[in-house]
Amino acid sequence: MENEQLLRNIGFNKYEAAAYLTILKDGFTDARALSKKSKIPMGKIYAVLENLENMGFIEVQRSRPKKYRAIDVRIAFDDFIIRKESEMKTEMENLRKTIDNIKQSLSYYSIQEDREQHFWSAAMGDEEVMKMIKSVYNEAENEICVIVPRNIRSMDSRQFKDRFTLMFHDTLLPLIKKGIKIRMIDPNPALSEALREWNDPAEDGSIMQNINKYLQIKVLDTPHRFVLIDRKMVILEVNDPLSADRTFGMVKLYDQKLSGELHRKFEEFWQNGKNQLSYD
Repeated sequence: MENEQLLRNIGFNKYEAAAYLTILKDGFTDARALSKKSKIPMGKIYAVLENLENMGFIEVQRSRPKKYRAIDVRIAFDDFIIRKESEMKTEMENLRKTIDNIKQSLSYYSIQEDREQHFWSAAMGDEEVMKMIKSVYNEAENEICVIVPRNIRSMDSRQFKDRFTLMFHDTLLPLIKKGIKIRMIDPNPALSEALREWNDPAEDGSIMQNINKYLQIKVLDTPHRFVLIDRKMVILEVNDPLSADRTFGMVKLYDQKLSGELHRKFEEFWQNGKNQLSYD
């Protein structure tokens, strides 16, 4: 039963697994004997044997009656892996092409940039907030403007570095590689320290150039906290009513008017930033 389950885990159905194991035990057999021993109905046995042959696990002697023999297990399963890898590669290529076609076809339904938009959604709790941040950052097409949230500011230095390093590698770096500009305002010196620690001389030179070009950080102590995605989306922090140093949740808003007002406020803060943090 254990071997049968292993075979079913890689795609065999119940009859295929039973037939294959029986052939392995008997060395070679014919369809009628196999049907009897494996308890597979005669009406199904030939389809099962054809499938096993097509999968590369058995070979057929074209006699009367036909005889069936299992191919060496190591050879059969090595070939099976190679075929599966090839099939998966082809499937992924086809999926990418199909997705590209879908995006192009459905772009007609995209909300027009000049249309007034008002929509919001919320995330509560650290895990959901981080999911929202990663999701909305990936929606950026041109620029992200960030005033670092209170709960991140209040972390101890090591915890802050660990959190930022993970987010930088998983979320910000792919955006930087795409040429999306990221500007951040934060008074916490641990941010620049985390960036300098991440800076690896072995890193690809073009990547480091992109980081210096597209990621800018300035120091400014301000009670304001928000994230702006392009000119259409705003992320606002919701304070924890039981702790002033914690974030209870975040709200995502599609509001071009509010986004425009906050962009003007962000530019004011940006001009007042005292220092620009860099790798230098």
